[in-house]
Amino acid sequence: MSITEILKTNPELAGNLTINVSASDLQDFAELCIKRGKQEKPDQKDPEEYLTPAQFAEALQVSLVTLWSWDKKGITRPLRIGNAKRYRRSDLEKILCNA
Repeated sequence: MSITEILKTNPELAGNLTINVSASDLQDFAELCIKRGKQEKPDQKDPEEYLTPAQFAEALQVSLVTLWSWDKKGITRPLRIGNAKRYRRSDLEKILCNA
């Protein structure tokens, strides 16, 4: 049984634990963490999709007036790109999942 397994099953033992680590061991551990982090997170994210107010309202099955009212109340949070108003598809998915 490894030290980590012992500490996971008996966390009260960690209170009095002293660990001596060499600089090279610490560097190896840091490199391992970075390597694992890169494997877990892909470098490329899917680009966010933006919807017009009409598309957003249609997906929610509400009128544009209702959507405007929700914007004023802070229920929805549109983005302003120049004079254009856009909504994130991810926000739409959050609203639909919580409904």
